Amino acid sequence: MQDYDIVIVGGGPGGLTAGLYASRAELKTVCVEKFMPGGQIANTEWVENYPGFELITGAELAKKIEDHARKFGLEIVNDNVVEIYTEGRLKIVKADYETYR
Repeated sequence: MQDYDIVIVGGGPGGLTAGLYASRAELKTVCVEKFMPGGQIANTEWVENYPGFELITGAELAKKIEDHARKFGLEIVNDNVVEIYTEGRLKIVKADYETYR
């Protein structure tokens, strides 16, 4: 079992952004993503409505968000979350390969 200050389930743009800010605040943070960082946006051919980018592919945008989050120390793991439960004051996130709390 690995201990973290924050465990984020899902590595889409919202999860990566949350991880970026948590890591920037020097909290030990992990983001557990089933497939690839960026979520569904990584499968989008073109993104025309993301602030700061006139036109960018979904894969490029996902990579930029991932790199930015990792810059602040976010740990991103590929694992499939199967259960989340409470143990006292702790939240336990059980995945196929690891358990995070």
